[in-house]
Amino acid sequence: MNKTSFLDIMRALNKEELKRFEAFLNSPYFNTRNNVVNLFSSIKKYAPEFTHKMLDKEEVWKKLFPGKKYNYGILKNIIYDITKLAERFLEVEDLNYNEMQRMQNLLNKLGEKHLENIFLNKYNTFEKNFLKSSKFYDSYFRDYAELKVHRFTVQAYNPNHYSKLISTHISELLIFDFIVKFGNNFNNVYIEEAEHNQSSSTEFIRLFSKTIFNDKTLEEYFNKMNQGSDRNFKISNIFFRMIKCYMNPESTELYFEFKKTLFENDKYISESALRGLYACLGSTLDNCKDLSKINKNRELFELICHLNEKNIFLSAAGKVIPSLYLLAVKTAGALKETAFIEKMISEFLPRINPDLLNNFTIFSRTFLYFSKNEFDKSMEFSNKLSIDSFQMKYILKNLQIIISFEKDDFIMFQYLSDAHKHFLSNNKSVSSSYKESNMKFLNYTNSLFKLRESKNKTEIGFTERKIHDDTFVNKQWLIEKLKEIRLTVNS
Repeated sequence: MNKTSFLDIMRALNKEELKRFEAFLNSPYFNTRNNVVNLFSSIKKYAPEFTHKMLDKEEVWKKLFPGKKYNYGILKNIIYDITKLAERFLEVEDLNYNEMQRMQNLLNKLGEKHLENIFLNKYNTFEKNFLKSSKFYDSYFRDYAELKVHRFTVQAYNPNHYSKLISTHISELLIFDFIVKFGNNFNNVYIEEAEHNQSSSTEFIRLFSKTIFNDKTLEEYFNKMNQGSDRNFKISNIFFRMIKCYMNPESTELYFEFKKTLFENDKYISESALRGLYACLGSTLDNCKDLSKINKNRELFELICHLNEKNIFLSAAGKVIPSLYLLAVKTAGALKETAFIEKMISEFLPRINPDLLNNFTIFSRTFLYFSKNEFDKSMEFSNKLSIDSFQMKYILKNLQIIISFEKDDFIMFQYLSDAHKHFLSNNKSVSSSYKESNMKFLNYTNSLFKLRESKNKTEIGFTERKIHDDTFVNKQWLIEKLKEIRLTVNS
């Protein structure tokens, strides 16, 4: 029985949830099968691991039916029944904490029973005390629209309960919900294209997006409404700006408009939605093509600091988000923000999943020493990584290339560059564009070694133009190093 879905669910429940599950099983409204109750009573003492040898099916049978011959078919049916009840329990648990869904269900039933007076009382109270006072969350506009649809249905059956412009309000909410959902999903489209080298064979999404979100009249209307007091327009304008930013990666100004709109209106946004929007802001920053007007590392570091200042660096459950932690340490290291890395190590590293702690400590120490220009120690730690994690190994291999340049050690660079090329070519999951981006980084770094020796102003200018017009990893670092070379030549 150890490998059943039922015990998988039981292992996921905490002590209080197990108590509520037992009460759930004993409720005749949900369960009328005594064998199911007896089964749980016989195994609950093995919580929370539920891996004891007495959980073998035949041993469980002996507890349920002492003295009777083992019958796999009967026990299988009991396990099936309790599994379905465990699944139903999870549904009920979720519903108990979902005030919106419970109200939707109640209003639906009140409407079906034509209990209009009770319906209107519940509707008006909920709209005033919950929705109008709630901060935006991802399904806010959808929930509000569905609530108003219930209200519209009541007036359809009883014209005495007519509500002014309710269809207009529903339409606005549906449009707001579309903009929010489309913006969030377009962020996922960008990640598919940028990180996984996957793109649609048609141009439908971008054609549709540009037609709608590059429309000047719509933009002017959003600008006008954003000056008013309607927070629904202010919130949806954030997502409108996000999509425009994705549509026009060559315009750095649109990134700053998105950022400004988010920062001005973040007081209307819930913590969970704000985390998602900051992630989208980071992605639109990554999508910016023109680096002449923005320092991506510095900008990203400021965004991470905002997350920390607003106490939303951790997940809603108070857990460290591994990818965000790695990004924070990497970005701070690139900017030589030693104090910030020390803060990460002291405050957030202890909250990392224990299975990740050792390698995250190595990663953190690597960038801590790099930020202090202690390159030998940084290199030493970077070689200690034991986990087969492509993301971490890839970041540290790129850092090693950077260290070789900082140490002005061309022989080390040649060795590391060759190893990096093999690492990329042997990893089947790496896309061709990903490999090309890293190969360009290696080739440009090689060019910088030569320029540092030759100090040829013509070649420096030519390389600057090539780097500026090209797209590849660690572009900001190469631009800064090229500026340093030019300064030494001009001095």
